[in-house]
Amino acid sequence: MENKLDYHIWATNKLLSYLRSLPEEIFHKGLQSVFPSVERTLYHLYEVDALWFSRLKQQEILVEVDTFSSVSECLTYFQTLHTEMANWKYRDNTISYKTSIGDACQNTTEEILYHIVNHGTYHRGNITAMLWQLGEKGMSTDYIYYLREKDTVKE
Repeated sequence: MENKLDYHIWATNKLLSYLRSLPEEIFHKGLQSVFPSVERTLYHLYEVDALWFSRLKQQEILVEVDTFSSVSECLTYFQTLHTEMANWKYRDNTISYKTSIGDACQNTTEEILYHIVNHGTYHRGNITAMLWQLGEKGMSTDYIYYLREKDTVKE
């Protein structure tokens, strides 16, 4: 499962690096989509990554920001969170937590990690569609590209 988390971090960084190469106004430009802008989509992804990671650590969530002023600021926040996630020691546990509406739930560590990865894939896809709507090309962060890049680095 750690490989999947590594993929999630890789794919998010790849997308953010690509967004840095685009005109800055793309980040906040309003449009009709799942979220009203690329920034809001990325903020949601960041907040949910932080929420689920805090549950894995069995700690209270602490999100220090409620909006990103730029792609660079967004990248900085994600890098800090994802570095902590990458250094986290995986333990196969059952995690008890309360949902955002206060319901008591339990999931295994593996189930939560799958959710984090799947949720990220979904919203990176949303952002790719948003970029096309804004007249920009999207970029692929498919898992197979991650594996190929990882294999190239090994050689």
